[in-house]
Amino acid sequence: MKKNLKKISKNFFYLPENSVQKFYRIPFSFLKTSEQRRDNAWESVSGLISFFKNRNHTVSKNQNELFFYNKNDEMIEILTDHSNLWIKTDFSATENSEDLIFLDNYIKSLNKPAYKYFYKNKEVFAYPLESGEWIDLIKGYIGLDAGSISINIVFVDLNGIIFETEYTLTEGDVINNIKKAFLKMSEKLPANTEILGSGVTGSGHEISASLLNADVYETELDAHAEATLHLLPETQVIFDIGGQDSKVMYIEDGELDEAGMNKKCGAGTGAFLDAQADRLGIPVEKFGETGLKAKKPYSFSSMCTVFAGRDLIAEQAKGNTKENIIAGLHRSLAMNFYSTLGINKKKLKTPIAFQGGVASNIGVKKELEALLYEARGEKIELYVPMYHKVMGAIGMALFARDEAEDSIKFRGIDTICKINSEFTECTRAEELNCGRKTICDLVHLHKDSEIIETLYACEKYYSTPLSDGNQDLKVNCGG
Repeated sequence: MKKNLKKISKNFFYLPENSVQKFYRIPFSFLKTSEQRRDNAWESVSGLISFFKNRNHTVSKNQNELFFYNKNDEMIEILTDHSNLWIKTDFSATENSEDLIFLDNYIKSLNKPAYKYFYKNKEVFAYPLESGEWIDLIKGYIGLDAGSISINIVFVDLNGIIFETEYTLTEGDVINNIKKAFLKMSEKLPANTEILGSGVTGSGHEISASLLNADVYETELDAHAEATLHLLPETQVIFDIGGQDSKVMYIEDGELDEAGMNKKCGAGTGAFLDAQADRLGIPVEKFGETGLKAKKPYSFSSMCTVFAGRDLIAEQAKGNTKENIIAGLHRSLAMNFYSTLGINKKKLKTPIAFQGGVASNIGVKKELEALLYEARGEKIELYVPMYHKVMGAIGMALFARDEAEDSIKFRGIDTICKINSEFTECTRAEELNCGRKTICDLVHLHKDSEIIETLYACEKYYSTPLSDGNQDLKVNCGG
């Protein structure tokens, strides 16, 4: 391996300054399980692997990785992550190398979406494959899910591929953390990206729609269902367990037919596990694998977050193992999900998708499957979609792709990141004669001293032109 090289990002080799690197990305097909997706991706490059082996290249294999070295010590690496197969070429390989010529032609011959990347002059460029040729721009749409726990942003390209995602905590500050999330997203998107439109959902959709000048808004339920049916088209039922709420959605003829949402009880959501993780001193990300080691899962007397916490402390005092307690918590969460949402057993058709942040927890998945077995009398596997944590944002990017106007309304990431907000009171009550007994609170969105939009005002405010010198035009830009 070459030494004295600099790390650029997880998608690149370690590179020297001012170097050029080329690599390829083949997104996984939308199949039911992660194993099927990965196997399908490796099968698609089997001919490429055979070619390099037949040329007597030195082969080095690691888990989900293959390295090929030619006689000049030039390297080609093939590897997979959770959603893509990558083929990376060593920075010293030349454009007229037989290996690279074959590689490029092989990728172009695939009947799959694919992308060719270049890292050059400290910028990344990506070229999508279309009709067997590489085209100049990555075009697509932004989806934004602004929730009480997190800000999720997704960029979906024209082929419906989830090209990049960003997850940022809301932390009680929707506007500034949307801006923070877009800054992170801008670092991930190639320099030749063109954003054609956007869609928003979530509790913060009104602010986010104004920030982006969004093309479309849909409810969380519609957005989540749209994403699931895009990734797993055969889905009949969707279980969604997030940080603050949980949902069940029933699909009929490829469309959302009926749904239920629980926003009142935290015991059937990720917040329940987060609270118990703090008590146990174990990162919630390790709960799934830890709970599977239980010899005798504890049966909690109550599914309520408060009383479950009381039982947890009592069991710790008795010396019960953390594995048994965690397995019991998984069972408790699964049972609460079923009871609070009133799962309709007659409508539990398969396949069933399981998504939301909690879908990462293999222990909860196992317990939900056990409850399905009890209800149906047969084993049923829950299918976890790719990008299951950001489904609302994916759905909104897809809605924007379908509904955005021809003229581009999206403000642009640079502009969004320069917009600030001012919380103020309406000064026009007397002028408008609106009859309000209390003064309305407003939020001005402004760029420099120019007000872009005012939120939460009444209809008269929006329909009546501002008079010259009105105080609502003045923004304290130093605030």
